[in-house]
Amino acid sequence: MNARAEPTPAPDRRDPSACAHCGLPAPPPEGDAPAFCCSGCRAVYHMMRDVGLDDFYRLRDRLGEAPAGRPVDDEPGDYAHFDDADFQARFAPDGQSVELHLDGVHCAACVWVMDQLPRVAPGVTEARLDFGRERLHLRWDPERTRLSQVAAVLRGLGYAPSPVGVEAERARRAAGRGELIRIGAMAAVAGNAMMVAAALYAGAFSGMEARFERFFEWVSLILAVPAVTYGAWPFYRGAWSGLRMRVAHIDLPIALGIGAGFLASLWATLTGAGEVYYDSVTALVFLLLVGRFVQTRGQRAALGRAELLAAMTPGSAWRLEGGAWVRVPAGSVRVGDRVRVRSGETAPVDGRVVTGHGHFDQSMLTGESRPVPAGPGDSVFAGTVSVGEVLEVEALASGAETRLGRLVELIERAEAERPPLVQLVDRISGAFVVTVVLLAIAGGVWWWFHEPSRVFDVVVSMLVVSCPCALGLATPLALAVARGRAAGAGVLLRNTAAIERLARIRRVWFDKTGTLTAGRMQVTRAWLPAEWRPAVGILERGSTHLIARAVAAWAGGEGVATDVVETPGRGIEGVVDGHRVRVGGADAGERFAAQLADVLAAGETPVAVHVDGRPVGLIALGDRVRDDSAEAVARLRAMGLQVGLLSGDHPAVARSVGDALGLEDALGGHTPEDKARVVAEGGAAAMVGDGFNDAAALRAAAVGVAVHGGAEVAMHVADVYLDRPGPLAVVDAIEGARRTLTVVRRNLVFSLCYNAVFATLALTGHVSPLAAAILMPISSLSVVASSTLGRTFRRPRA
Repeated sequence: MNARAEPTPAPDRRDPSACAHCGLPAPPPEGDAPAFCCSGCRAVYHMMRDVGLDDFYRLRDRLGEAPAGRPVDDEPGDYAHFDDADFQARFAPDGQSVELHLDGVHCAACVWVMDQLPRVAPGVTEARLDFGRERLHLRWDPERTRLSQVAAVLRGLGYAPSPVGVEAERARRAAGRGELIRIGAMAAVAGNAMMVAAALYAGAFSGMEARFERFFEWVSLILAVPAVTYGAWPFYRGAWSGLRMRVAHIDLPIALGIGAGFLASLWATLTGAGEVYYDSVTALVFLLLVGRFVQTRGQRAALGRAELLAAMTPGSAWRLEGGAWVRVPAGSVRVGDRVRVRSGETAPVDGRVVTGHGHFDQSMLTGESRPVPAGPGDSVFAGTVSVGEVLEVEALASGAETRLGRLVELIERAEAERPPLVQLVDRISGAFVVTVVLLAIAGGVWWWFHEPSRVFDVVVSMLVVSCPCALGLATPLALAVARGRAAGAGVLLRNTAAIERLARIRRVWFDKTGTLTAGRMQVTRAWLPAEWRPAVGILERGSTHLIARAVAAWAGGEGVATDVVETPGRGIEGVVDGHRVRVGGADAGERFAAQLADVLAAGETPVAVHVDGRPVGLIALGDRVRDDSAEAVARLRAMGLQVGLLSGDHPAVARSVGDALGLEDALGGHTPEDKARVVAEGGAAAMVGDGFNDAAALRAAAVGVAVHGGAEVAMHVADVYLDRPGPLAVVDAIEGARRTLTVVRRNLVFSLCYNAVFATLALTGHVSPLAAAILMPISSLSVVASSTLGRTFRRPRA
């Protein structure tokens, strides 16, 4: 055992009366020894020092993190630890680029704000926000600024940054708890304010003494103060951030409407002239907070690069150390190490076979449905599954450097790109916000010169009645309702934006294996006497090969084979009922030459059967086309869509499936990278797949669809997941998306007409603030009713 130098104790920068491990109060230590609150903390502390992990305490103190039980200093701008060498070595290895999680990202306007960051933060050269995952890809010039200074600017704009990883997860959880607390408090405030308002409304119709009316107005004012300060703070922050960046943030008219409504009510309360609508203000704040919370919750489900790699590669590997095989973390394997891959195990690295012969199932990576033989000198890829003998592999790449890791990076890069439709919606939203504010100002100026006493009422009425709630709800609410109905119909959507993209596609690309076909090897036809079929099944049951399993399931048979020998690439041989039976290879003799040529032309796998040295039969295996594939293709074409096949399988196999379904575009032999390129070049195209080999294409497509029974990672990266088998589910999903878009258009037309009519009435002085407060929720409720009653996704018939 190698001797290890005694680790240097970590400097203790904390209160000497606190536990050195957890930070809780502890009895005074003896002498200079560290204090511990219990024997458990003492044991863990010394154990971490003994194994060389005492840097944990040093790094913790250096980063300024308080241990459990101690408060964390979270003052704005306190990001000095971002410049620490250890911090940057972990999160910004090149010293000029980093990926940060931002708390406070909630709408497309936040993307605009981050686009302007290089203009307001000197030294920042690039800022690109991944809206869906709330991650900022930041690049800065170390000679002009420090990362801590950039972080302080972000904090000042209302976006608290944290490094992606454990700290980001902790920040997300804390933000989620804060949002729930804010919503709960505003629910109580709005409920009480509306009860008080009910008394005022009743008094307006039946009569109420002035002193009671004044009393209820003051109670409403007290209830409204926390709503327009604490509750509405996120909207003020968003509006202020937009103003600082010279961007028309969608929160701007909301903040102005809330502020104007409250100030108008406050003026009426103080002067006794005019109406009060504290209930509308508090209810508006509560409903906006709820809508924002639901929206942001759906944005945090995407997997990052590390999670994707962990999902597809094993957590440990068998590495050769000193002549013995030792199980080690897969991440510790380095180039040149020898690793062992047994039958049924997943390769942890990219490498080259040193010893052994076997096969690798690469269907998850390349789409090839048949196992690929592997022997000395052949390449092995991380994420593929060994079938056959034990293999010894020399590692050539590991982790993010493997082919699998590069595919994951491609997936993330495609995910971070904003489609043109989103950018168009951004511009329209910005124009709407600016228009509302300018009209309110113009109306106020006009009335100031004609009838100054009505200025405040007109401006407040304009901002309240033209509040973008109805217009803002028109699309997201319809999509949210449709998303819920889609789930009931077996169509699970990553986010509501996938519905719009799915409704606008012009082409559908299908992967072959598991989508248009059954997704498993099976016997398609056979030329074999019935008397030898049980013997074939008995012999094949002794093999773990995928083809052998398919043949055994087809042949059946009861009994035991003896003297069994399996030769990679040649099949299996043994004695069954006194006869020597060999199953494997394609050499079936002249007797089956015509059948063999037919099998190979169809792209199927031939398996010859020999008994006592003579050929007696030929078995063909393939991936059978699903019964409902032809109907699905016909229905898609009837909808005006182009349909194509994009597979990693052999071109002859892909062509045979394409011919069976009448597809002109049936492309085979495509790597995952090729698939992503073809799909990206196709414009408004959907990609339907079920394996990790389809993941890059699923992300590169306008919308990715993962089918029932597919790989877990494909489900995570896809926009749509179908929980029932068959391509007909794809057809139903597209039809439902198109019906949803019809509901969205109806909502938008209503919202625009509402804003045009009532904004005009408000500017001409025909709508009072009280009427505006009533009309505003009525318009929103109309959109709610339209979205709820719309027939979008339907349950499939039994």
